[in-house]
Amino acid sequence: MRRRRGAEMLPQVRRRERLVLPESSGETDRPCLVHLVWEPYGLETLREFAKALRSHPSGVDHELVLAMNGFASATEARPYLDEVADLAPEVLFFGGRGVDMSVYFTAAARLRRDRYCFVNSAARPLAAGWLAKLDAALAGPGVGQVGATGAWASGHSWQLYSAGLPSAYRGLMPPPPVARKLFRDIESEKRGGGQSSATDVLRARLEILRGLPRTLFSYEPFPARFLRTNAFMITHAALKELHLFAVRNKTDAYAFEGSRRSITRQLEGLGLSSLVVDRAGVVYEPADWPRSHTLWQGDQEGLLVADNQTRSYTDGDFARRHLLSTLAWGPQADPRPPREDRSTMGVR
Repeated sequence: MRRRRGAEMLPQVRRRERLVLPESSGETDRPCLVHLVWEPYGLETLREFAKALRSHPSGVDHELVLAMNGFASATEARPYLDEVADLAPEVLFFGGRGVDMSVYFTAAARLRRDRYCFVNSAARPLAAGWLAKLDAALAGPGVGQVGATGAWASGHSWQLYSAGLPSAYRGLMPPPPVARKLFRDIESEKRGGGQSSATDVLRARLEILRGLPRTLFSYEPFPARFLRTNAFMITHAALKELHLFAVRNKTDAYAFEGSRRSITRQLEGLGLSSLVVDRAGVVYEPADWPRSHTLWQGDQEGLLVADNQTRSYTDGDFARRHLLSTLAWGPQADPRPPREDRSTMGVR
């Protein structure tokens, strides 16, 4: 196991200051798989990823790098490193508990490889050859990035709908109070359970209203097409062309994923496409993403790499599935009831 000495702290730069990546070193043509290991998630999360990686071989010779977020040294990370010793990863340490995208950018600046597949802590490969399928798609002409999932979801249109204003989601989603309750339940599950108090509900409502101007300015109306960053692949050369800035919080991270200045939109401005790759290796342009059945559609039977968001749909009842599918795909939503509900709903 190769290790990088010392902890790499995240860049201390002013908000929105541009981050410029160095040139690729050109040392290797293998894809570089960068997996984020976030200390608060604990050892079991890494154990589950490693199990999925062993069960579903990547299908291509690659370099595995663990981005140890929240670990200052190998001593702190010892149980984690022992757990994956057989996978022979290179290890980078990030002592500051940065946001995923900031860690990815910093890792790219240090590694300077030809191309990267970034997968977050919750990512779980579901099929053999998964990385080879992503790598083959990235090699296509005019391709800027590829990923396991994409969406048309719009924070702009959702905020309007939640506030009771005209929106592309009107007539498709349940009434706003019901939709907000379903989303609160999802967030509660992420936090480990517990019902929101009346004060929490009011606070969340006020936050929506306060953030409305910024959301309307920063995010596009539905369909706002973007590739999700839970598992995506991009070349160093393409990443270097982007306007990267300091990612300090989830708001910044969401902006890179789905705003008017998202990675997807920036690549489009460079004439490069963003593609979704399904479990069979079939590649989908943004206009065809709903047919991929990779995110919040059908039974997600096309999904190549799972994560916490896809599992929320898998484990949810039909009301949740319908809400998430509608958020992602609007009038093209096609959720499938959970298996236990199909007989009572007359669905085979």
